[in-house]
Parts: sequence; structure tokens; C-alpha cells
Amino acid sequence: MTMPLPHFELTSSQYRILAEASLRSLPDPANDEASQQDWFVRDLDPEEARSEIPELVFLGLVVREGRTVALTALGSAVHHRAAQEAAEERLAAVARLADAMEDTAPRLARTVRQLAQGSISLGEALAEAAEED
Repeated sequence: MTMPLPHFELTSSQYRILAEASLRSLPDPANDEASQQDWFVRDLDPEEARSEIPELVFLGLVVREGRTVALTALGSAVHHRAAQEAAEERLAAVARLADAMEDTAPRLARTVRQLAQGSISLGEALAEAAEED
């Protein structure tokens, strides 16, 4: 029996931490200067991470393992759900663009819509777009 995934209201920084932790365990920014430098390399603020990680630990999204911070299964699910929702938003924007193009470029609009729906491949869409009317 699967449990529904709870909804979390996270900051953009917390989502970034989850995304980075999904790639590999992160050094705990509370440790030392070398650990903090690793956060800078990832374009993340170690001070902000230091303040955000305790809440992520409390929520069960990450765990501290020795000198690292690792993603939990729940944290991974939350990260992937957020990535999927972002992709769905982008796809909806593409569909709205196709609708807006319907009057000026109906063939291109149809091709973009078919590509977004998955009924044609990118290669087929490019071939369709390259054909002359």
C-alpha cells in the first residue's frame, strides 16, 4: 500500500539543497571552512544552508550522516515531485504558445501541440516544420 506524498512548503533555497543532495551527499556546512567552500562551488550560500538544513532534517527530507547531509527517500520524492511540477508548468506554457500561434502559424501550432502531446517525435516535428506550405 502506498502512502500519498505529503505537501511541503519549502523555500527556493531548500529546494536547491534537495536538488544538490539528489546528486550526491553534501558536506555539512556546519563543519569547517572546506565544507563551506564546497557549497560556494555549487553556487549556494553555506550560511543559508546552515539555517535551512535543520528544518529539512526535522521534516525528514535530509539526514546528517557523520560530516555529510544526505537525502532521505522522502526528500528524494519531494525533489522529484517538484521537478515534475516544474516540467508540467513548462509544458503547459508550450501548449499556450501553440494556442496563441494558431491564427498566424496554424501548421507550426499543430506540430508544436503534437510534439507536446507526445504523438510525434522531435525528428518528426522538425521535418514537419521544415516542409514548405
